[in-house]
Amino acid sequence: MDIIQVIILGLVQAITEWVPLSSKTMGAIVYLQFFGGEPEKLISVLLYLHMGTLVAASLYFRKEIADIVRRLFASLHHVELLKKSKIGFLASALVMTGIVGIPLLAIGLFLLPTLDASLVIIIVGAGLVATGFLLSTQHKHRWRDAESATWEDGLLVGAMQGISVLPGVSRAGTTTTGLIWRGFDAKNAFLLSFLLSIPTVFCAEVFLWGMQGGVSAIPVGEGLALAASSFVFGYLTIGALISLAQRINVSSLAFVFGIIMIAAGLIGAG
Repeated sequence: MDIIQVIILGLVQAITEWVPLSSKTMGAIVYLQFFGGEPEKLISVLLYLHMGTLVAASLYFRKEIADIVRRLFASLHHVELLKKSKIGFLASALVMTGIVGIPLLAIGLFLLPTLDASLVIIIVGAGLVATGFLLSTQHKHRWRDAESATWEDGLLVGAMQGISVLPGVSRAGTTTTGLIWRGFDAKNAFLLSFLLSIPTVFCAEVFLWGMQGGVSAIPVGEGLALAASSFVFGYLTIGALISLAQRINVSSLAFVFGIIMIAAGLIGAG
């Protein structure tokens, strides 16, 4: 794999990890169809690419992560406080992701190997467009910020995230959809979605490494180059999207994300 391919794969991973396009699907398409990559190496390529954006998100939100850890230790004996905080949100979202995602993953792997999730993507996208329309008709709306997130929000968002194990379904798209439905504005929907990606992707990486037997199918140097590429672009795109979210209203975000998801679903169905 040459340096141009490494850069392109890193850029594709960085962009699609945060927007409503499936990063695993787009990365697979670019690697296999455009670069003629070997199918048996695909999982390792995707693992290294996701490792880069995982580190990027962790570094970008290092202050938030440190604050969450500090609150966790300070409130260990106050379960109600933990439940009504970002800690409760993240914990319940991860649990619900497992409850919804693991059975769907099993179905996709063992029962329906040719499963096409295009209809799911189109339905979620249509729901998001409808949400955007409804929001655009509301002259006043009291939006929530990330500090108001609780375990109850995590239940819906985690269930939505669990759906993203299906082929072509975007984790960013489903979680952002759930957060908008729970009343969070664009900036805070992005922020919570990005924060949730850190433990989620970490758990997924560990799970997939276990499935791989802990042995990489590509040279370590090549893998680290892919991770470095997706890290650099991932860090830059997080900042750009957070900046954009501060200037865009939620109805516009819902319209744009919904249309992207519908288009992705239609292309997949075709």
